[in-house]
Amino acid sequence: MILSEAPGKLYVVGEYAVVEPGHRAILIAVDRYVSVEARSAEEVGVLFSTASDQPLTWRHSGNVVEFDEDTAGFYRYLVAALQTVERLRRERGLEAKHYELHVSSHLDDAATGTKFGLGSSGAVTVAAVGAIGCIYGLNLSPEKIYRLAMIATMQVTRTTSGGDIAASSLGGWVSYASPDREWLFEASLERDVEDLLAIEWPGLCLDRLDGLDRDDEDRAAAYTASFASSTAVESPAESPLTVRVGWTGEPADTPELVGRLRKKTALPSDLLRRSDAQVEALEKALTSGNIENLSEIVAEARTILGELARQRDSVIETPELTALVESALRSGWAAKSSGSGGGDCGIAIGPAGSDDRELERAWIKANIRPLPLRVSSRGQKILADSIRSTNPRDSA
Repeated sequence: MILSEAPGKLYVVGEYAVVEPGHRAILIAVDRYVSVEARSAEEVGVLFSTASDQPLTWRHSGNVVEFDEDTAGFYRYLVAALQTVERLRRERGLEAKHYELHVSSHLDDAATGTKFGLGSSGAVTVAAVGAIGCIYGLNLSPEKIYRLAMIATMQVTRTTSGGDIAASSLGGWVSYASPDREWLFEASLERDVEDLLAIEWPGLCLDRLDGLDRDDEDRAAAYTASFASSTAVESPAESPLTVRVGWTGEPADTPELVGRLRKKTALPSDLLRRSDAQVEALEKALTSGNIENLSEIVAEARTILGELARQRDSVIETPELTALVESALRSGWAAKSSGSGGGDCGIAIGPAGSDDRELERAWIKANIRPLPLRVSSRGQKILADSIRSTNPRDSA
């Protein structure tokens, strides 16, 4: 049995700009996870999820993977991840295996199932890539995990920026610009997956902001070494910032909101330029530890979103999000909506170690639910004990 985990995500700044190739956003991975458990199988493989009572059976047939039912529905991201890693397996000449994948998500409300907007499709794709990669001993670095998950996602949709995939793959604070998705989609049809893991992707920027290199082969090797112990592979640096998350109680439809604001045309160039400037300013604050301008950076990012909403006759900051932001500001925190807006979560940001008790009281008074989320210092990870439990030497 192999257990792969990938964290959810939240956007900090640049959430609409990043939809345009080459423009950046800063995201955080959060400490709630999607788990994909891989178990060996014989003649057929099976996909399971705690969110569905209908499993999906699959099998190898020559050079393709066949599924017993239509794959366009519930399991589409899991199917795409499986097909992509199996393509890489064939290119490397590795023997095919059947396996079961069991998916469980802890990104949503445990009691009601309400979605908080933490990027479940990206996290499940990343976790599945990690699990299948481990089955075949591929020793994938964080950037290769991202690339495989992004190639897989292009089989499902070309509208996503892939920011959720980046945060789930790398963990921590991530600076990200999406690649040219049309180029990537065409390239994924024409080129080997192995080639796509090695070549430059137009527009792509993928970096941790706490000192961990995006393609740290040593980290990939450390994953393998950690299979023989219970030692976690964590990031080496601390952030100078603290993030707190509030829930408005209203789920948002991200694809619909993003589609409405883009209206099939690029976002205004002046707003993209200003958004990029705030991303750059926050990057400098994070990497230097000088956060004196934090409030101004977050306030300008909020202003940009408001201007975009007015220009496109849409709503990003709902009355509930306004209540979240204003109550956080009165408590001494910088604050804004997160992600597409229209509901879901808002964030408050302050210096590391900030006392959040007044903030939580203010949010509760404003009918905002504080969520017990923190920045996850790790991205996708194979839990060491899951490997050890299958090693015959461990029970000898």
